[in-house]
Amino acid sequence: MAIFARQATVEDKERRGYSLPMENEIDAYELPHQMPIWVTWLAFAVGLTGALSLRLILVARLYSPELVRLYWYIGVIGNMLFFLFRTFITWRRRRLIMALNILEKLEKRSSLTERDYVALQYLVSSIYVSKERWNYFVIFFFSILAIAWDLWVSG
Repeated sequence: MAIFARQATVEDKERRGYSLPMENEIDAYELPHQMPIWVTWLAFAVGLTGALSLRLILVARLYSPELVRLYWYIGVIGNMLFFLFRTFITWRRRRLIMALNILEKLEKRSSLTERDYVALQYLVSSIYVSKERWNYFVIFFFSILAIAWDLWVSG
């Protein structure tokens, strides 16, 4: 029994609009590099700012209604930028996995090349250093606080 879902064929991938390198282009495919640390911290800050701004709307509505619109724009634009960045990172990871057929090699327990190991090291380190888990925790925590505060104020 396969551990992973059925590996899509090249035709499946092309039909779905994936941009796959052809066999002779795989060697020319440049492996992605880790983003500089400041980029991940900036993405974290933007995501955090967006999340907190949306929750501050409840407070602003009560004490400073003129700030509601400002917080809303900051929150929505912050979330858009954060999730655009997350989408880009996910796209890079998926493209790398597809370009080197890593999922298929792991499923079949095929031998891995040095290039595959470098790609796997990038994938694992990219997930390991990602700040998204902290962003999600902060969003969860401040959402609970916002709900509790709103219930307390309106109750």
